Amino acid sequence: MLANRHIGNTSGCPVCNAGCEDIKHILFSCDKAKGVWKILGVWEQILESFHVDRSGSVILEELIRRGDQVQLLENIGLPELVLIGGWYLWWERRQLVHGEQVQTVAKVATAIAALALNYSRAPKKMQVQNKRWKRPPEGRIAINVDAAFSMESGTGATGVIIRDHTGSCIAAANRFLDHVGDAPMAEVLALRDGLRLAQQIGSNNIIIQSDCLMVVDTMKDGGFSATSAAPIFDECQVLRSDFVSCAIEHCNREVNEVAHLLARTSLAEKASCIWADEPPSFIVAALADDVSLVFNE
Repeated sequence: MLANRHIGNTSGCPVCNAGCEDIKHILFSCDKAKGVWKILGVWEQILESFHVDRSGSVILEELIRRGDQVQLLENIGLPELVLIGGWYLWWERRQLVHGEQVQTVAKVATAIAALALNYSRAPKKMQVQNKRWKRPPEGRIAINVDAAFSMESGTGATGVIIRDHTGSCIAAANRFLDHVGDAPMAEVLALRDGLRLAQQIGSNNIIIQSDCLMVVDTMKDGGFSATSAAPIFDECQVLRSDFVSCAIEHCNREVNEVAHLLARTSLAEKASCIWADEPPSFIVAALADDVSLVFNE
């Protein structure tokens, strides 16, 4: 009878195949749930409610009662985020049980963040997004690149974010440059890093966006440059030719916020990193902002 109603006859979690499937496990203890809360930057706050052996309903009540705020998401209330996230995790579990395709941890976290931001902003000031990041057509991926430069130290950094047609992060990277001539050179290096990362993940149909008009115009002109960046432009042209389709477009600065955050963080921390599938927590809000329906002026 349970099978006919698509209800499992075991008490194990269908998501991680471990642990008893109660409220505490589904919303908090399951490996997928943990991953989502960690990306959203609230796992430590949730973990504080685990110090005493409590049921899931009591933990949920405690998180709602505390009324903490989430700095990574415009100080949205933790109760709102947990309730939205809990509903979404339950919906994902239901999809899995019924044989439907489910999303990765990173995609779930981004979707929850976007829903939470929409909820938070709607009562204040509703305005449909216009000059914002545009999703690529299905079957293509969007690559945003940006650079940061410090004239005082002569250092720089690059930032790359790769997303699919749903706005979900496929990969991200930043790289610290301990010596770079000027800001335009850093921008060209960011383009090269974006092309290289796209190659590494096996992409063939890509759209690259940069807010540096000089870089975009030079690449559209065949990569010819009389500057010190000429060898880098030549390499970018060679890398570009390896793709089935590779469009390079100029975008406004506000559209490039995620790549800018990656570059700026790399410059500040003097560190380099590559993230596959799961984005770093410091860009989650910006990723969600790009796919949210409304925004604050």
